[in-house]
Amino acid sequence: MKKAVYSLFLLLLTSLFSSFSTGNCAVNYKGIYAIKLDDEHSAVLRFYEDGTVLASTSINDYMDVMTWFNKDNKDMVLKGKYKIKKCTISFDVSGMTGEQSYTGTIEDGKLNITLTDKESKKHATRTYTYYAL
Repeated sequence: MKKAVYSLFLLLLTSLFSSFSTGNCAVNYKGIYAIKLDDEHSAVLRFYEDGTVLASTSINDYMDVMTWFNKDNKDMVLKGKYKIKKCTISFDVSGMTGEQSYTGTIEDGKLNITLTDKESKKHATRTYTYYAL
């Protein structure tokens, strides 16, 4: 009996610690992820539950972004499908202004991303923060 209780205790303890190590590996759908690029410009990402992701840059205040940053806007928005495996995220987006590839991790509600512009082959590493809107 003691062995069974001890085994159960170890199983629960292992399960508890493994959940701490993986963190929250989901994206939020009720707002945007953004990073300030300079005094005037920000890069923004938006995720949908159906697997759609949007990417763009903005000179607007984050609260104003949601007026145009949606699936229907084809002029200023790059669009694609994202995949999450464990705490890794990847997606390619394309639109009228170009194509980009994103890979990275989800950690503590932030996205640590390396993006590559498909035409110029230039890379950038960014940490996007979630903003609920």
